[in-house]
Amino acid sequence: RVGAGERITNSNIREVYNHAFNRSAGASTVEMSGILGNVANKEIVAGYVEEDMTWQEVSTVKPVSNFQAHTVYRMLDNLAYEEVGPDGKIKHGTASQESYTRQAKTYAKMFALTRLQIINDDLGAFQDIRSRLGRGQAMKFNDLFWTNFLTNHSAFFTSTRTNYITGATTTLLTDGVGLGLGVKAFRQMVSPSGDGSKRVNSRPSILLVPPELESAARSLYVNENLATTSAVLNGNIFRGLYRPVVNAWLSDSAFTGYSTTAWYLFSEPSYLAPMVVSFLNGNQTPTVESADADFDTLGIQFRGYHDFGCDQAEYLAGVKSKGAA
Repeated sequence: RVGAGERITNSNIREVYNHAFNRSAGASTVEMSGILGNVANKEIVAGYVEEDMTWQEVSTVKPVSNFQAHTVYRMLDNLAYEEVGPDGKIKHGTASQESYTRQAKTYAKMFALTRLQIINDDLGAFQDIRSRLGRGQAMKFNDLFWTNFLTNHSAFFTSTRTNYITGATTTLLTDGVGLGLGVKAFRQMVSPSGDGSKRVNSRPSILLVPPELESAARSLYVNENLATTSAVLNGNIFRGLYRPVVNAWLSDSAFTGYSTTAWYLFSEPSYLAPMVVSFLNGNQTPTVESADADFDTLGIQFRGYHDFGCDQAEYLAGVKSKGAA
């Protein structure tokens, strides 16, 4: 109830909201923080998807139902048929296993707005905070993903595993020599001896490079001819075959294992993926929640959180080239 000439002001706006969203005398009220919270959720998701999403090009996504470490097993077998000798004896095959682990954890951030900040927000700074919270989650995701991607390459990519090449000629240049060596190595990859040293028989399709190699990668993908030192141009047999994917984290000196010369040739992640991303209950976007500030503070609090994990998976998903001697 209001008196004649009474207006909606900053001092009574919360009470107006409460009454406006009451459906009946006994209905629950909808606080201002709830209304703003719905808007903020849209903003945080928008900020999340606007960030770098190249991780999707080299990973497979799988759900988890809890925060425990999950072990993924791959069976190895040496069951190729052998000729039966005159004695009629059939030789026994062997079987073994390899494994990797994956695990989701919770990552979060919160911020608070006072009543004064909300009222004085003439420039829309609140909108920017919501987007920044979403981008902050995506930044953490990318930091974790590419940190774990670059982790322990001396064991993940090795000549013994047939997924690693090195040498001066493995540099990714527009002459195509290095890329040709990478394609050859990819075609010759074999599984472990315990698996009978089988051919992987997948097809390379993704060329993952740092920004320093983007120009060469795109030239090899789109140009009709290869750049050579001779006066005669050679046809580019790699044109349109290996789609360039560029990621700045690969050559960022803040990350252990970074390189400005290393590049990677991978199959489609739907077949084999070098990384696996685990989302709790399959939820691939962050969640934001809101509530009134503490009782002695006029304002609103927001918290955003997301449950995920990023782990190395299939080492036979592709080949790494050192791109140097």
